[in-house]
Parts: sequence; C-alpha cells; structure tokens
Amino acid sequence: MAFVEFQDVTKLYHMGEITIAAADGITFSAEQGEFVIIVGHSGAGKTTVLNMLGGMDTCTSGTIMLDSKRISSYTPRQLIEYRRHDIGFVFQFYNLVQNLTALENVELAAQICDNPLDAAMVLE
Repeated sequence: MAFVEFQDVTKLYHMGEITIAAADGITFSAEQGEFVIIVGHSGAGKTTVLNMLGGMDTCTSGTIMLDSKRISSYTPRQLIEYRRHDIGFVFQFYNLVQNLTALENVELAAQICDNPLDAAMVLE
C-alpha cells in the first residue's frame, strides 16, 4: 500500500442548482519519500486535492489514505487532531495575526503543539 492514496476522489460544490466538480474521480498514489508535483491549469483542482489531503476539506466521495489511515472517513474532531499533530502547511500567503509581533505569532502557534520548539529559536 502506498503512503498516500487517492482512489476515485470527487469533491462537489453546490451553488444553488449548479454543481461544480472541483475534483472529479482523482486517483493517484505516492510512496513515502517520493517527490511529487501536482500540475494543471487554473481551476483543475490542485488546491482542492491538497486541502483534502491536509484535512482542511473533505471529499464528496472516494477514499483518501495516508500512512494506512483512511482520512476521508475522519470525523470533524479527528480532522482537527490530524491537522494539529500529523500534517503541516506552508501557505502561499501569510496568515499572521496583524496586531501581534512575529514572535507572538510563533508563540501563538506553539500553544497547540505537544512539544513546541522555543519561539525565539524558531525565528532565529
């Protein structure tokens, strides 16, 4: 079994009577340590795939496996734990709390970690 597996994954968004397929039958796998690049034109579903893998969004149908765990069937609470302890994101745009310093932003994020690093050392 691959480390990451998407099996016939679909993500549908409903806007009134219109249904938009942001991901439509995605199937792929990647082994642990394998370097993978997701490419496609704007609107192809690249961000949707990453958001589902990262537990920030759920699939409408299909199966998403990570390290033999079926994250596509996680409850909202399980997804919170998954995002907190198992996955990390580097966002394209900064998501800092504007009225906090850089150090305070790092300290804020460290509050949800089990074994956080020293915030000042991280910034250094």
